[in-house]
Amino acid sequence: MKDIKEYTSACSAYEVFVLLSDKIVKGELVTFNALRTYCEALPESPRTETILKKAFELQRRLYWGFFRDISPVAYPKVWSKVVVPDRKYHFAGDIKRMAAIPDVYMAVIDIHGYTRFCQKYRHNMSMLELLDRLIQQELPTIAAKFGIVIRRAHGDEILLLGGSAPELFEVVYLFARRLAKDGISPLGGVKGSSKSDGQVPVEGLPGFQISAGVAGGAKYAQLVITRDGDLSGTIVNTAARLQARANRISPDSTKILLTSVTFQKIKMQNSSEHFEFLKAVDFFDTGMVEFKGINVPVFDTVFLDREASRLEYRDRMGALYDSIGQGLWTTRIFSDALNLMARIATSKPGGLVDGSTGEAIDAADSISIVQRIKNAQGLFDAERFEQAIIELSELVDVFRKAAGRDPIAIEYLSEVSDNYVKLRARFTESLDREVDEHLEAIFLSPNDRANFRTLEKHHAMFGSVRDAARIKVADRHGLWHRIAAETSSSLEISIQSLK
Repeated sequence: MKDIKEYTSACSAYEVFVLLSDKIVKGELVTFNALRTYCEALPESPRTETILKKAFELQRRLYWGFFRDISPVAYPKVWSKVVVPDRKYHFAGDIKRMAAIPDVYMAVIDIHGYTRFCQKYRHNMSMLELLDRLIQQELPTIAAKFGIVIRRAHGDEILLLGGSAPELFEVVYLFARRLAKDGISPLGGVKGSSKSDGQVPVEGLPGFQISAGVAGGAKYAQLVITRDGDLSGTIVNTAARLQARANRISPDSTKILLTSVTFQKIKMQNSSEHFEFLKAVDFFDTGMVEFKGINVPVFDTVFLDREASRLEYRDRMGALYDSIGQGLWTTRIFSDALNLMARIATSKPGGLVDGSTGEAIDAADSISIVQRIKNAQGLFDAERFEQAIIELSELVDVFRKAAGRDPIAIEYLSEVSDNYVKLRARFTESLDREVDEHLEAIFLSPNDRANFRTLEKHHAMFGSVRDAARIKVADRHGLWHRIAAETSSSLEISIQSLK
């Protein structure tokens, strides 16, 4: 039989399927709609339905790319988002190609240390196979339990896509636990057991950390399925850039970042649904992150078993975001940055510890970090803005060296410090002009004025005299506010993904 029009009741199901398969492979019947139209000559019967089902499975395998394994039974939420279902045959439909699909969720996951592991065990195929089985067999089994589509894009990059934010995040969380060999396997049973439940024994494997980006749920974060079944669109770019940022700020430990919209969708989950992550993690607003000119509000994941102390200064971070958003560089941003540092310092049991030496750095010259923070605020309140900014910069340097430092908090504090250094330079330039223009009012004695000019020629000795002169400028308060107001438009906190 070379054409379906030649079909008679004497034709076997095998002959029909071979004909359809040949045309599907040749690209003549790529969509189910085309397949069903071509098969109109076949009588309606269970046998015809079986043939169409098998032919559709072949179409899916060949032309659906990322979605080649999905079905309305195993992946109902994803199916409803990305497939135009056939009205007659419930098992079939056509993928929504080159159409923007909103309200789906995607995660990009990278496994830390994967390349290093493969290099180390390049001559030990059993170890490489063990890791490959974990990634290729067990992780997909976990994803399938929640109707999440999974693909291994490269050696250690994993893509997930789902129709539910809580279910997708649950899978990311369970992946992180399983790869870290943390506690009970998500498939049931003790980690490393040899039960035949799809679980891979992991005694020989090290624990792996991951970086992950999760996005979706917004109308503007849309998915596009290309003609060859690959994924494109805003949601893919955002998830990939969040993963890259997570990897950059936390290269040695697990970090999961998600968009604000995805976070809100997770918080709206049905109260009757049970997810492991609900009792194990909380979330932390990290403000706006710039992705190639587009600002996206981002949340971080806080693992309660090891970093719950971060929640103690979550409100202080929020206050800093708010003051930065309003451009309040005259006073509030400075105070909010100091308040954040004070809360971070007091949230860590035993105080701050130097990350390189392991020694306590809670005191310098017998003055505690908290006291130095108070001194910096006192200098600022006394309008000793220059000295206050120097103290702020030195404090930020201390926090940069601290072990277990919060990379996101340090990122913001560093940006704040850098901007105040710029503001200080503008302020001191204006002060020096005021000193030159009003030297007689500042130094009443002719001898003091003469000394000032003499020392001006000897820069090393001049510094202390100049600082004293700056303090005597009549309206330091007004000058600071004017310079801060003029400069604020050029002072920005730009946290970028660098991808």
